[in-house]
Amino acid sequence: MHNLAELIFLNMLDQMKAVLDLGEYRLGADKKAFAYFKRVIMDIFYDSTRQLFTSLEQEGWLARCACGSNLRHGYTACPSCHGAGYVNAPERQDSSTA
Repeated sequence: MHNLAELIFLNMLDQMKAVLDLGEYRLGADKKAFAYFKRVIMDIFYDSTRQLFTSLEQEGWLARCACGSNLRHGYTACPSCHGAGYVNAPERQDSSTA
């Protein structure tokens, strides 16, 4: 079974990168404007993803990963979450294989 948080996290990173690339293309000559744009876009993506993961944890779908990853640190070598900071809740994994 795939890690739900990892799939969401990697998708979020791809979307954020695409938006940042477009912003850099448009604002590239104005370094201050792009720096502001980048900070705002990253805050939006990371905050909304964190809120989603927190909600999914409260609903029993996800649990914190033992590695302690932080979303804002990006992709990591953790084999369980790859930087998402969450893994499938053990109860959900057990019930899905039954």
